[in-house]
Amino acid sequence: MIRNIILSIFLVTFFTGCDDFLDYTEHSFYDDPETIFSTYNRTRQFLADIYSTLPSDYDYDGIKKDESNQAMRSAATDEAEYVKQNHDVQKFTNGQWSAFKALDNNWSNYYTGIRSVNLFLDQIEGRTFDDYKYNEDYEEEQERYDKFQYEARFLRAFFYFELAKRYGDIPMPEGVVDDVNEINNIERSNFDDVIDYIVSECDAISEELPVTWSNQVFVETGRVTRGAVYALKQRALLYAASPLHNASGDLTKWEAAATAANAFLINPDFAYGFDAQYYNSSDMSKGSFNNRASSELIFERRDANSSLFEKANFPMGFEGANGNATCPSQNLVDAYQTSDGFDVMLVDGVWSAPGSSVFNPANPYDNRDPRLKQTIIVNGSTWKSTTVETFTDGANGLPLADATPTGYYLKKYVREDITIAGSNANTKEHAWVIFRLSEVYLNLAEAMNEAYGPTGAPAGFMMDATTALNMVRTRAAVGLPALSGLSQAELRAAIIRERQVELAFEDHRFWDVRRWRLFDSSNPDNVTEDIYGIEIVNNGGTFSYSKKLVDDRLWDDKMYLYPIPYNETTINSNLGQNPGW
Repeated sequence: MIRNIILSIFLVTFFTGCDDFLDYTEHSFYDDPETIFSTYNRTRQFLADIYSTLPSDYDYDGIKKDESNQAMRSAATDEAEYVKQNHDVQKFTNGQWSAFKALDNNWSNYYTGIRSVNLFLDQIEGRTFDDYKYNEDYEEEQERYDKFQYEARFLRAFFYFELAKRYGDIPMPEGVVDDVNEINNIERSNFDDVIDYIVSECDAISEELPVTWSNQVFVETGRVTRGAVYALKQRALLYAASPLHNASGDLTKWEAAATAANAFLINPDFAYGFDAQYYNSSDMSKGSFNNRASSELIFERRDANSSLFEKANFPMGFEGANGNATCPSQNLVDAYQTSDGFDVMLVDGVWSAPGSSVFNPANPYDNRDPRLKQTIIVNGSTWKSTTVETFTDGANGLPLADATPTGYYLKKYVREDITIAGSNANTKEHAWVIFRLSEVYLNLAEAMNEAYGPTGAPAGFMMDATTALNMVRTRAAVGLPALSGLSQAELRAAIIRERQVELAFEDHRFWDVRRWRLFDSSNPDNVTEDIYGIEIVNNGGTFSYSKKLVDDRLWDDKMYLYPIPYNETTINSNLGQNPGW
């Protein structure tokens, strides 16, 4: 159930100069709000603690952080398979998911965050912090303090979105909630009403927040910016327009989503741009992931120095690897085209790419979309100056215990500059991307295509759907050929594919297949729930390949939404239950 809240505060190393707002924290606990909010620093630290509720998919539920719980939610999609078959993430797809066995159970976590925001907003109103009034930097700190309320309101709106995308209709408590029974007697608000609230909050606070914190009197990174607010608005409206929540196909919802994405992209104050590389696992200054300086990065969650994700996802056979890997699927590999823009197929052990002038069946991973080898470690990849062998009896392949069942290991987000064992073992920071520029272009492409078709663009729009998609495909870091002349249905399929490869392992695919209802047999873009891998045999220096079924998964349409956790429904009969659960 939603637990009684113990007010926790980040006791942060004092922030000066270019310190980061969210780094290197410890917790202390207070029972009395007056104790917390009577001083400026404690108030500021309380806000920092609310930031800690932000999600990441380094471990799928975001609750436990240890070596045995590094399963990404991607392992519950057609992106990947998790090595450990007895892990909770497998229950998403093996029929053991239920209201009694709730997965990714962040109901309490996000309502705790919402309750903390409400308390924060209630307590900071009218405070002047006499303890700080005579400091030389009081005016500058007051300017920063004045923005606290807008950061908190963004976080509350974001938490509501995270709840709504999981559960659909959800309760929306107003004001400070003092105990669990108050929340657990609130009726659920309609999904569209939740989205309307999120949009209204974004509209109210966006211009109150800076475009960047790097040019403020006190430089602090990692905080909510104006770009993050615009990004949340356009994502929320896209979900509201999608088939799962827009069964009637109301075009005005698609128009609203397109308008919001366009508003982000035409904003003259924003300086976001595409990085020269997609991902560089050994040099974080290049590419868009684990790189605070990325020009694509809009908003992220900061995680402290660690090597847990690397220990889980280094190829088995490397010293220190513990075999808790999220292993990319053949389903995902098949989505990467050749570098000249043609589909690649493996049928009855034969690779082909009809129409391509660059594809070589003897080296099926070469001359492909460059994002393939920057996302996935394939047989023959180099990792830590060692050639990875995922073929049968190879150094990193089956039958080695806990080796990849799919023939692939994860590269994206895994830091090659971390050493996980030995005297040189080290840890480094990780940054989970919540919003980045490519998603906004893809959201614009999707919404424009549904609202206006592949080439339609009303006055005030910077580009049409096809152009928006090509902005992602043809940029320097990717370099695929531009698409043209596609029908609405063909462009829709191309957008689905582009999101699959561009946003792989960024916790989009799990939600995309749901909001698009891609498991519907009547959907022309429908996908299989089954997971495939590759079996590779080394024939004395040449390789033969065969596609294999790795996981025969189960699907039920009730899984388009999460079940309300059973212990919540026993307390609050007003909650009801989502269909089928």
